[in-house]
Amino acid sequence: MGRKTKSEKLEPLEEIKRLLVLGLINQGVKGKDIAAILEVDPAIISRLISSTKK
Repeated sequence: MGRKTKSEKLEPLEEIKRLLVLGLINQGVKGKDIAAILEVDPAIISRLISSTKK
């Protein structure tokens, strides 16, 4: 059993983050508010939301 690379370790965390953001969106929190709390550009949240609707 080999060592996991950094990207393999972060992948589950990225998925958890996406699920949490989607949960907030489903609860009615606006994407721009989530972006402000996370201190990221609102476009990042918008892309995340649109990519999961496919």
